[in-house]
Amino acid sequence: MFINRINELQKLNDEYNKKSSSFSVIYGRRRVGKTALISEFIKDKPHIYLYITQGDLINQVESFTIQIRNFVDVNIANYIRFDSFENAIEFLATLNLEQKLILCLDEYQNLTIKDRAFSSKLQMLWDTKLKDKNIYLILCGSVLSMMQSETLNYLAPLYGRRTSQFHIKPLKFQDIKLFLPHLDKIDLMFVYSSFGTIPKYLFEYDERFDFMQNVEKNILDKNSYLYSEGNFLIKDEISDSASYFSILESISKGNTKIGSIASSLSVNSSYLSKYMLKLIELDIIGKETPITDTNPLKSKFGRYKINDKFLNFWFYYVYKNYNYLEIGQNKFVIDEIKLNFNDKFVSFAFEDFVKEDIFINPLKYIDFIPKKIGRWWNNNTEIDIVAFDDENIAFIECKWQNSINKEKIKNELIVKSSQIQSDKKRTFIVISKNDYLSQE
Repeated sequence: MFINRINELQKLNDEYNKKSSSFSVIYGRRRVGKTALISEFIKDKPHIYLYITQGDLINQVESFTIQIRNFVDVNIANYIRFDSFENAIEFLATLNLEQKLILCLDEYQNLTIKDRAFSSKLQMLWDTKLKDKNIYLILCGSVLSMMQSETLNYLAPLYGRRTSQFHIKPLKFQDIKLFLPHLDKIDLMFVYSSFGTIPKYLFEYDERFDFMQNVEKNILDKNSYLYSEGNFLIKDEISDSASYFSILESISKGNTKIGSIASSLSVNSSYLSKYMLKLIELDIIGKETPITDTNPLKSKFGRYKINDKFLNFWFYYVYKNYNYLEIGQNKFVIDEIKLNFNDKFVSFAFEDFVKEDIFINPLKYIDFIPKKIGRWWNNNTEIDIVAFDDENIAFIECKWQNSINKEKIKNELIVKSSQIQSDKKRTFIVISKNDYLSQE
């Protein structure tokens, strides 16, 4: 089932339709939908697709050989043999191809693990054999650190060869409805706050059951697919993962400042620096600064957050409760979710939804198109969302509550906004749970 990714699909087709050869790097975290995108793209085009495993390379070369035979004369096909990937690719370069042939190596990082010199060999093959041929080379991978070191970084063997790159990100809130068309708006926000927007995770959700039943069945059950997903995600990227797990658990509990993370782990802040940089590099966490900061890199107000909502949920409710879940005491965790899920997860996810929706449909909320939008805070207070262009600035509070006093909250917002110096035209908005439920 292929959902969305329309822009990426169009750009891949643009690459394919070039008269020259093409070379794309597709990367992104596990389960984000890279292979589904590739499958949709190649389905009506000549292609050789190889999903590289950590198994024996000889068998995978044989699979490569079998597919190559489809593009040669039947009289010689059975006589073709190769003893390596590079020999097979070199042979492809000798073929007289009327239509552009797509060669896709999926989970490319596994090939570089098996053959540390392969990227350098592929660089040589591209420079001397492939770059002038009717071939579209696609390298796809899930381990971001290895895709960076092999293909994207300045010192990578294949640096400068690609003609395009695609960092496949999680989907948007609005896409959840495409996977789960029968959910009401409350459950859509609950799913966003817990399962997130990774396609594979959304496919696990069963609309025949209510939200809490889905959480218990698909996340808390130790035999379920998502129960161990957090472990796999981190250990795929990091071999010595114990410190990283501790940091991520601390962030999931609400420790967003470097000092509070360090304090919770009883270490010095300086000790955490290399770990935080690594987690940011891998797109697992992000560092936020107040949206009005003119020099974010030097800001003293940095806060950290786990980028993926499922991973944030998993660390808070699954990882820290393994002792209960491993022996089947799920009720303790279910009770905890019922107690604090709205306050600790849904309320913050609601802010993210509003920010995302303003990016997509700004005029639904404000009368200008913002150049920047994000959270703001200082030592004394914070504002959920501040959006501005050259002439306008909007201050927005988001409240995931059934009953609120909008006028009171708006007056408090006006007072808080006075700490932001600006001569722009000011607008003050309070967006409630009821506003979300009443939107078309």
